[in-house]
Amino acid sequence: MNNIKVGMTIKLVRDIGENIPVGSTATIVYIDDFDQIFIDWKDGSQAKISEKQLFKNFEVAA
Repeated sequence: MNNIKVGMTIKLVRDIGENIPVGSTATIVYIDDFDQIFIDWKDGSQAKISEKQLFKNFEVAA
């Protein structure tokens, strides 16, 4: 988790079965003490993902 920081932009690279298309981007807005990552999607919606989900389904956008 040391490489992941608040403010980073992440990009969805795998279908996660929700109405979010692959290629969508989000910004990390908060990481709690249990390594749960809170993100704001560019469309304005919010989500919570685990560190495992982050590394499996997202990449850090350039």
